[in-house]
Amino acid sequence: MQQLIQKPQRVAAIVGWLFVQISILNPAQAQQPAVISPPSQPLPEVCANKLTTAINSIIDRPELRRYRWGIVVQVLGSPNQLYNRDGDRLFIPASNVKLITTAVALRQLGANTKLRTSVYQLPRSGNNSSNLLVVGRGDPSLKIIGLDSIAQQLKQRGEKQISQISFDDSYFRGEPINPDWEWGDLSTDYAPAINSLILNQNSNPLTISTPQIGLPLQYTWKNPSLNNWQVDNQITTIPAGQTSSVSAIALFGKPIVRLTGKLAQNESPVQIDLPVLKPTESFISAFRQSLVKSNLTIGTTSIVTNQNTLNLPELAAIESPPISQLINETNQNSNNVYAEVLLKSIGRTHPEHATSNEDTINLGINLVKKNLTEMGVDPQSYRLSDGSGLSRHNLAAPSAFVRVLSAMSTSPAAKIYRDSLPVSGISGSLRNRMKGKLAQGIVNAKTGSMSGVVSLSGYINPPKYSPLVFSVILNQHDQSTSQMVKIVDEIMVVLARVKQCN
Repeated sequence: MQQLIQKPQRVAAIVGWLFVQISILNPAQAQQPAVISPPSQPLPEVCANKLTTAINSIIDRPELRRYRWGIVVQVLGSPNQLYNRDGDRLFIPASNVKLITTAVALRQLGANTKLRTSVYQLPRSGNNSSNLLVVGRGDPSLKIIGLDSIAQQLKQRGEKQISQISFDDSYFRGEPINPDWEWGDLSTDYAPAINSLILNQNSNPLTISTPQIGLPLQYTWKNPSLNNWQVDNQITTIPAGQTSSVSAIALFGKPIVRLTGKLAQNESPVQIDLPVLKPTESFISAFRQSLVKSNLTIGTTSIVTNQNTLNLPELAAIESPPISQLINETNQNSNNVYAEVLLKSIGRTHPEHATSNEDTINLGINLVKKNLTEMGVDPQSYRLSDGSGLSRHNLAAPSAFVRVLSAMSTSPAAKIYRDSLPVSGISGSLRNRMKGKLAQGIVNAKTGSMSGVVSLSGYINPPKYSPLVFSVILNQHDQSTSQMVKIVDEIMVVLARVKQCN
């Protein structure tokens, strides 16, 4: 990500400036980042009353002193803090925001709630053919196989000829793209539109592969029915062993992806994950194809808003997994789409959603604030702009995350919440971290990173001490994320070595 940009007045103004570049370089020619090496000798066991000295010996190294550190370490279930470095100051938390979103989703929506995509029957046409209404409710897990299931349900009900299908994509109000997201992110699959009719997470990978030398490269879309892009393919192949360099430039002012550069023969296919430009139209196209596969005849389609379904018979439906599973995907894989759907789903439960025109995401943030206050979180210790942490407008103190984690540890959904967090060296975004170290397998935590930001907040069970809750947030660093992650993991190893001393 680049530096903070001014919030646009309307998402529709985001045109003509967005691009994504993907480069495949010879590793030997890649510029090596500055290396910040951890101590060569393993740290000894650390007395709890000496933890401040042990952590400071890491973050106060000369090469790290220029950076902003916010750290809180507290005994779980106790107000006893073992360490605090600027724990009440505000930091950009990156994906640690998902800890808040998923906690409130469990409280506000309930672990067993499912998001339902429905097909209703409208009054029939004069020739007795069917008229249908499709209503989306933001299911982020919906895939084409789900649409095929709906088509089969309709067929089993005896539907053969469908004259008109209306699609209601207005379950979530407001712009589908958060205006606080940076422009450079909006051409990536991790920042797509978040609408009510989501399919394949509104992403459509483009795969590029090499044919014969001198000929243009071949490209294929994973799901052609979702494609809204025109491809300007200017890539050629070069002999095997030469350096490859492939770029995809997507100009949002025009529905064109320009592929440029060279790809060495026999190079593995390159996948470029692009967002779906027009998610509602893509959903309609895929839905029609599913109906055709089931030998149903389709007439015209239209997009409608705010349709009253109260007295309409439901002909077919498909549900998402329960919220308990949605938050697992959100936290384990740091899934932005799932997180944003959860926040908007929270907003849908706000009493004002039915009586006002307020943006669903704003109502969601209002309910998040209400829940956090009930959990004992200081309202001055955070400011939220989204549910995923993608926005740099998000601010939070480490103490806010420690309070959320502490409150959730005693909630009825405590196990669901904790189990949704990656485990060090084992699962999710922590699967490759702390392997072979004392901290492996005993840290349940949410990761976070963007340029200049690394965060990790969660629980740790030291072998010789009481369970701890912690939040570590690093801002304003100029090193690679991988190097700074190693430093954060050093702190985790220190926590794993804590013991009680007389």
